[in-house]
Amino acid sequence: KSRSHLSTLCKRAHTPMADKDESLAAAVNLLTLLASDSGKETFFLPTLDDTSTTTKQKCFLFECSSTALQALSKMFLPSTPGALKVSALKSIAKKAKQVELTETQASFNTLFGYGISKKNETRLRTLFEESAKEKRYGAVISVRLKCGESVAVCGLFEDGENGFGKASLSDDSKLSSSSFWAYPLAPSTTFLELQSTPEKETDEVKWLYCDDKGNSRTEDMPYFKWKGKLRPYKISHQEKLFRGMRKVPDSVVKAEWWETSRPLGEERARQQRVADELSQKEIEKLRKACAIGRGAIDCVVRAIRPGVTPEALDALCHDYICDKNAYPSPLNYYCFPKSCCISVNEVICHGIPDCRPLEEGDIVNIDVTAFFGGYHGDLNETVFVGSGGDKGNSTKTDSEGGGEEVEVKESDSDKKETFKLLKCAYECLAAGMSIVKPDTRYRDIGEKVSTVASKYNCSVVKTYCGHGIGKHFHCFPNVPHYKGNKASGAMKPGHAFTIEPMINLGKEWRDELWPDGWTAVTKDGSLSAQYEHTMVCTTDGVDVLTKRNKNSPRVFPFTEYEDIDEDEEEDKEKIMLELEELVNEFNSKL
Repeated sequence: KSRSHLSTLCKRAHTPMADKDESLAAAVNLLTLLASDSGKETFFLPTLDDTSTTTKQKCFLFECSSTALQALSKMFLPSTPGALKVSALKSIAKKAKQVELTETQASFNTLFGYGISKKNETRLRTLFEESAKEKRYGAVISVRLKCGESVAVCGLFEDGENGFGKASLSDDSKLSSSSFWAYPLAPSTTFLELQSTPEKETDEVKWLYCDDKGNSRTEDMPYFKWKGKLRPYKISHQEKLFRGMRKVPDSVVKAEWWETSRPLGEERARQQRVADELSQKEIEKLRKACAIGRGAIDCVVRAIRPGVTPEALDALCHDYICDKNAYPSPLNYYCFPKSCCISVNEVICHGIPDCRPLEEGDIVNIDVTAFFGGYHGDLNETVFVGSGGDKGNSTKTDSEGGGEEVEVKESDSDKKETFKLLKCAYECLAAGMSIVKPDTRYRDIGEKVSTVASKYNCSVVKTYCGHGIGKHFHCFPNVPHYKGNKASGAMKPGHAFTIEPMINLGKEWRDELWPDGWTAVTKDGSLSAQYEHTMVCTTDGVDVLTKRNKNSPRVFPFTEYEDIDEDEEEDKEKIMLELEELVNEFNSKL
């Protein structure tokens, strides 16, 4: 009955939730099994590190894929013989580990992700604090769903007078129940480590440099007069799959370039130089594609932490989009080899996800496009990697628009300049969007963007621009972001397009192209940042189709501009509350 109830809720949310449904049920059954003397003797005590002197926290993390957990689920049922249950617990105990949370944001991010909501962070931190008390233990079952996101089912246990079981909570506890779930999270940095690497290749995955605009691969790094500190790293090549690319399920309706790499329909449409005026029905189809793109970029941003590779982030993006029965538009677009663009530091755009681990202090841009129902939804965001970029468990509530603005020490001049660039780039996007309405000339966006960039002593890249979007990935109109451009056309209701100003730190706007034929970098090696939305012009202004929502990670510099549709979010909040009630029903087993 509970599963039927959850399925009904999922249909209302318009998301394929069967995977989460099965995973939640299996995880809660595992918690029930842990809340017993056999759970204590077989799972908690063997995993406990008695030699640890750094913490008194007795919290244990078991992390696995939803497929693995569901395969084990039959072992957790009440009808399963006791010997089999003990055997399953021993197997799980071998893969579980005792973990701790310090007061630093980095320790939390490493385990659960970047920009996690205050509510989820508070509950998870409280679980760890409670586990430090005498005779108390905490368990976190973190499940990596097929869509790339993670959901954690957590329990607090104690060794009481009546034996081992769920913990009783005091009236002033921050936890409303001894067991709860947290979603959405990201897989831990350990879980995102690559199984195949250039140093340790497998038969299925080889590692090569991209060359010739994606048409070929090479063992050796191509020669180039590098300007910045960044260098290309090798990319994965799936030996048994078409063109070495990630597999797309047969059920997904693919873009026209899936096999040929040529968007012939798009090329013909560009020649006409006429912008489509979408009907309301067409706009709603586009909105669905944009919602998938938004979910995908949120999934990826949560996973951005030092040590995580762009390859792993690309896999999350690919899995999320395909799980929603959509196609990742960049894949094989003019031979582009990956499912999203990931541009680090001096890369302006079109960075190819590779195996270089992200480092503390990097900035990384994630550019995602999803093709669903015949329409493309395009957006991107730039994020600071490491401490200082995450608003974390701030003093403001989510409803207040996130957290307080990140403080930067005056002595940390590099970080201060980086944050200035990020804020400038986002304000440039906001300035361009502010004049979207019927009869505004597309060339006027460049005036607005350039004014903001000049205020921050930054420059606007002229080589690349925003574009029309809808049935085609890129089409008329062109939307340049620099002052004095000669773009033709004016906005009309139903015009769908992107604004995506690329902003360089300093006055050098020019770019160079790496030998791979895709990666555009700043000419002087300076940092570059970008933010993008897909929007449609309406009779009285603009409808931003890729807007952020309450599940979007809270990351700098989203402190002044929170583009959330309140009515839409009220519906989502109701669904989330009903899912919470359902998990509480599961909790009654404890």
